[in-house]
Order: sequence, then C-alpha cells, then structure tokens
Amino acid sequence: MQDLTLSILGFPAANRDLKVKVLDPVSQNVVHTVTPFLDGTVRIPKIEAGAYELAIEHPNVALPIIRQPIRVLPVGPTRISVVIDPSKFRNSPIEDIPDANLAPVQELTQTIAETVTPLAVKVPGEAILAQDWNTMANAIRDLAGAVGQLARLVSPLGHNHPELEAKFDEVTSNFDELLNSVSASLTELQRQFQIQRLRQQIGDVLDRAAIDPVSPKGLEFTNLVKNLETDASATPATFGRTTRNTAVQLSTKLEALLDEKANDSTFATSDAVTGLSTSITLAKDQRSTSYGAELEHQRKVGRALGAASPK
Repeated sequence: MQDLTLSILGFPAANRDLKVKVLDPVSQNVVHTVTPFLDGTVRIPKIEAGAYELAIEHPNVALPIIRQPIRVLPVGPTRISVVIDPSKFRNSPIEDIPDANLAPVQELTQTIAETVTPLAVKVPGEAILAQDWNTMANAIRDLAGAVGQLARLVSPLGHNHPELEAKFDEVTSNFDELLNSVSASLTELQRQFQIQRLRQQIGDVLDRAAIDPVSPKGLEFTNLVKNLETDASATPATFGRTTRNTAVQLSTKLEALLDEKANDSTFATSDAVTGLSTSITLAKDQRSTSYGAELEHQRKVGRALGAASPK
C-alpha cells in the first residue's frame, strides 16, 4: 500500500468546494473520495499501486473539471500536480458602458437652427449676400460635424457593441468546453460498449470452439481486450491506434483457430465467428482523430452489428 499526494493548482478560490474521486479505470467504481484542503492539497494514504482515473468535480460545473488517468507507483509515495483552468468558472457580467453625453451635440444643433433662421425669410427677387451665403455654408459644415459626432457617440463604427461581443465570446467558449466534455464522455461510454461487445463475441467464439476462457488458449484471446480497457480514456487517435492493433492481433488468432477447426464445417460460418469477424473488420477501419468522428464511427459499427447493447 502506498501514499498518494495531489496538488491542485490554478484556481484556489474553488478548492473548498472541490470533490476529488479516484476511480478504477475499467469498472469506473469509485475507490476513494476526498475533499482537498484550502491550499489544494489532497492526501490519500494506503492506496494500492496501479493505474487509476482521477476525477475532480465542482458543484457549479456539470461535468468533472479534470478527468485524467494517473498511476500510483509501487515504490515510495506518489506526488501528482494538476492545474485547474480558471476559465471553467468564468461568468463575467456584461460590461456596463456609460451613456453617451449628447448635450454638446444637442446644443450645437440648436445653435445652428438659430443661426440659419433669419435666412429663411428671404422673398423672391431679394439678393443673397455673401455674408448670408457664408452663414449658411458654415451652418451646413457645423451640422455635418454634429451628425458625425453623434454617429460616433451613439453608434460606434460598424454598430459594434464590444461589451456584448466579449460576453458572446465567453459564452461561446464555455459552450465549446461543455460540448467537448460531453462529446468525450459520450465517446468513452461508447468505447465501454464496444469493449464489452468484443469481449462477449470472443466469449461466444471460445464457447463455440469448446475452449475454456481462462485456459492458456482462451487467455490469448481475452487478454487482447485489456489493451482497449487501458486506453479507454485516451484521445481518439490513441484509442483508434490501439483498436486497430488489437483487431490485427485478434484476426491472426481467429485465423489460426479457423485452421484448427477446419474439420468442423459449420464453425467458420457460425454466428459467433461471423459476428467477431465483422467487429474485427470494422475495428481495423477506426482511424478517428476527433470525438465527433469517433462517435460517427461508433454509429456505423452499431448499424453494422444491429446497434444492440452488449449483455
């Protein structure tokens, strides 16, 4: 039994409400649940060495703010530091932009109106003096300046609202983070279905071949699934690579078994063998590099295999 010490960094204000869970990476059963100290320190004594999954939760965030695999070393205490992204808790109010002072513009336009009023009493045939013309031209110039100033005060260039744009950017960022978290969680759930289905299909083939799953021959098949369980929380690219490698190894084992059972004319065409062969073929094509693409691939697999959840 070893000691595990965690240091939670990045956003001390959230430490008092955090809940730290250590889970079994395969069964997802909670092994330990602890509350960190205000400085973000967490100590879990007497934990068995091995691979675990760390989940840090906060009551104001729907999904775990941190979820990652960890490993407790077999010798000496294990110390791990994780960093919380403060943006996960960001909810800035919309900036209050002060009202524009329109009094100077209003006063200027009133002055312009008073200036040109005497020019509006001309009668037909009366001469327009240079002084009158200049007064009107200056009034038009001042009016144009007042309109330009009014446009800048009331409607910024392009009718922008920087305070709303900043809030929209924040909301968009938070939504993208939530969408990525949900996509990752759904993908990992589908991976568990995939692994369980593959394990069940292998068991059906071994039963059809009258091979004990815990025998050395049976373990050659069942142990290959453990590679998928180890990488069940990895990135789509990593899990896809592991899936393809596992599929190639399973294909080799299945072909050898088919050769051994060549005298059994119904073995190769049995439902157990054809089902496993279909899963192997689909697994070899898993080359997703994003959660969205992997979910689409899983839907394709579900359609090909009947979309039935594993027993």
